[in-house]
Amino acid sequence: MLRYGLLLASLAAIFWGISPIFQKRALRDMGLLELNATRGFGVLLMLLPVLFVAGRGVWLPGVSSYLTIIFIVLVNNLIGDVLAFIAIRDIGASLATPITDSYPLAVAVISWLWFGETITSFVLLGTFLVVSGLVLLNLRGAAKHSSQQVNYLRGVASAALAGLCWAFGLSLSKYLTLHGVSSAAFIFWRGAFFCLMAWGNWALFKVFRREKTRSLKDIPSGARVTSALSGATSLTLGAWCYTTGITLIPMNVATPIATSAPLITALIACVFMGERLRFVQWSGIVFVVVGAVVVSL
Repeated sequence: MLRYGLLLASLAAIFWGISPIFQKRALRDMGLLELNATRGFGVLLMLLPVLFVAGRGVWLPGVSSYLTIIFIVLVNNLIGDVLAFIAIRDIGASLATPITDSYPLAVAVISWLWFGETITSFVLLGTFLVVSGLVLLNLRGAAKHSSQQVNYLRGVASAALAGLCWAFGLSLSKYLTLHGVSSAAFIFWRGAFFCLMAWGNWALFKVFRREKTRSLKDIPSGARVTSALSGATSLTLGAWCYTTGITLIPMNVATPIATSAPLITALIACVFMGERLRFVQWSGIVFVVVGAVVVSL
């Protein structure tokens, strides 16, 4: 069971590492609001096999479970994800992802206070490495223009806040799994509520702020497909691997493994999207990934 849990956490890292690349590409042809809405198409497509496999098992044990999942969607996907999109737009996927994926620090504290999970010396050492990596990631030369500096600071702040939102949402996910909610049921209802909220949010802006909201049919088909892929990889495949994994291994072990995603994101962003990192920033990414591995020990 331990090896299976570690494997699922590693697969979650892969899916979550690929997703920001899709998001960065989609943002070239659409805004943040449209990105969140078109991600719903990928989520909806992935929900069909979940429903087919789980059947009646997708029903939740009580009304409070539905309300908790709605709150998770609000915090994680309508607030946290939009903050992450802003960070990716302002500072690039290769820098934004390691900052957002520092949330294991918050998860470790929450899991200790809430679930009584142990904070070991490995967790402390891994935390030190992750924090050091984040410091290295943010060592860069002065911006040539004040507007660039403002965008950079906004991107870093948005990434950090997104990480906090995700940590809180993941902790609530752990709470649900401890109270009889299966991974399939959680993924299905979170995806369903996400689609309703994302499309509803887009529709409201389309009605009341038409001049700032594009019609989804006017977005290039390639961008819509890319955005849908980001939703499928992050909100269904990656989420299912992670949610199932934390039922087999402690959350403060599974979460740091999943946060090795920044290395995958940085490699793809630099090779295929033309992003460039300095040596010190590559060192920061390595620190974050090594810290995640150390915590898992």
